[in-house]
Amino acid sequence: MNQTLYLKVSPENTGDLILLCGDPARVDFFTEIFPFFTLISRNREFSIATGEYQGQRFSIVSAGIGAPSTAIALEELKQAGARAVVRIGTMMGLTAPMGSVVIPNGAVCQEGTSHNYLPSGYPAVPHWDLQHDLIAAANQRGLDVLVGLSATFDGFYTHLFPDLAGRQPMDWTEYIRYSVLSVDMETSLIFNLGRFLGLASAAMCLVTVQPGALPNFLDAEKRSDLEHSLLVAAMEGLLAFGKAHPA
Repeated sequence: MNQTLYLKVSPENTGDLILLCGDPARVDFFTEIFPFFTLISRNREFSIATGEYQGQRFSIVSAGIGAPSTAIALEELKQAGARAVVRIGTMMGLTAPMGSVVIPNGAVCQEGTSHNYLPSGYPAVPHWDLQHDLIAAANQRGLDVLVGLSATFDGFYTHLFPDLAGRQPMDWTEYIRYSVLSVDMETSLIFNLGRFLGLASAAMCLVTVQPGALPNFLDAEKRSDLEHSLLVAAMEGLLAFGKAHPA
C-alpha cells in the first residue's frame, strides 16, 4: 500500500504493537530511552518512530490532543497493520492521587467522536489481556497502580479547566461519587475505536494534575522520573502481550 494520508506510514515501516501518546516530544523522549528506535515521519501533530525490542516490532506514535486526531491515528495505524495499541500519557486526577498510574478498566464516554462509530450506550472498555499485562508490568516497576474508571471529554477549557478561561469551574462531585479516578480527552475513544477496528487497546497514564482554580501540578523532576518508568513498563506490558498473542 502507499503511505497513509496523515501519519505518512506503511506496513513496511510500522510495528504491529503501538504505544500511542499525545505529545510528539514524548516520541523523542522514548527514542532517547530506546535508541534503536528510528524516526519514521513527522507531519502536523503526528510523529512516529519504529524499532524492534526482544523480537517484537514496535512503533511509538503521537496523535495530538483529543479524540478526533486520535481517531485519525488509529484508523491509519490499522491500515498499516497495527494489532494492539496502548495509550500512554497523562491524566487529571479526581480520586486518583498525584503521581499514581491509572490503568482504566472502563471509561465514561463524554466525547463525541466515538458516537460516529458505535452507539452511545456501547461500553468503553479495554482489551482484558492487554490491560492485565500492563498492570503486571507496572507493578513490577514499583509504580503506584490504580485500576478503575476514567472519564473522557472533548473540551479542555469547557470541562477539564474552565477556570483557566475565566469560566465557572466544573463540578466533579457526581464523578467522584461514582468512583471515577481520572479524566482525559482520549481514552474512551481508544477503547471504542479499538473495538470497532479490531485492535486490542488499553491505557496506562500518569496523574500529573488535579483540578482547581489554581491547578496542582506534579513536580517536574518527579514527573520526568515517573514518565520514564511508565514508558518502560508500557513497553514491557505490550511486549508480554505480543509474545502471548503472536501475529
